[in-house]
Amino acid sequence: MELQNYQKEICQVHHFEVGTLLHYNYPIKVFQVRSKLDHNVKKVIKAYYKGKTFDDNKIVKHFLSEVAVLATIHHPFIMSMDFMGSFPRYFAYVMPFYEEGTLTKVLPSMHQEMSDEYFVQLCAGVNYLHNKKVAHRDLKTDNILITEKKVLIADFGLSDILPTEDTMATQRKGTVVYMSPEQFLKRPFDPYKCDMFALGVVYWCMVFKVNVLNQDTMEPMMETVRTKLSPTSIDRLILTNLLEYQPEERLSIFELIFLMEESCFSHRIAKLKEQRFI
Repeated sequence: MELQNYQKEICQVHHFEVGTLLHYNYPIKVFQVRSKLDHNVKKVIKAYYKGKTFDDNKIVKHFLSEVAVLATIHHPFIMSMDFMGSFPRYFAYVMPFYEEGTLTKVLPSMHQEMSDEYFVQLCAGVNYLHNKKVAHRDLKTDNILITEKKVLIADFGLSDILPTEDTMATQRKGTVVYMSPEQFLKRPFDPYKCDMFALGVVYWCMVFKVNVLNQDTMEPMMETVRTKLSPTSIDRLILTNLLEYQPEERLSIFELIFLMEESCFSHRIAKLKEQRFI
């Protein structure tokens, strides 16, 4: 991928003024900006800083791996990238800013209709990624943005572009509570099935309206599913099959969508198929 070099800072090149710092974990900084020409136009910049304590080649590789994914995927439920480049002190790309924030923020106020719609959209987005041979590797409620009654899968910093459908992974990635059990074993694993486990954790948060990271109890997620959901509930069926300990028994995204087509989700799935989003 050709990386354009700029001699000026990104805000000078694109006429932005810096607003709120959204995230900082060196060498990565994420901040909101707005256009000097129109203050209603807001964007987010993700910058990978060049520095003495981090090898520049590693930073370039990490940055390029993320923008390579964003440059090749285009789907209504996946975050888009506006432009990117190399600047004097950092590599950076610009993306839209979404006022409503993340799925984590809306969990406590989420009603059933909203939860069902968001989950079907998430499944459509994950289906698109897996069909494109992309494993996200860091699905979580903090990495799902909300805008205009739809979700957007974001943050592809840990994603893998897989050469074949049966490519196995060996590197553990993501937030621990969202990581599938097989990632802690010393053998290769299916990165797609890791995404499906993480999708199960996200849906668990949606069903119980709670951020799994803020749980006061250490009660296992599956124990909550067994004790609080009816044996005939579609939510219980989905969660049981996504949070399955054995990866070979865990549903693929294709199998999950097929299961949902035979349930109360059927009309939502049909609508997205009609729009060619699935």
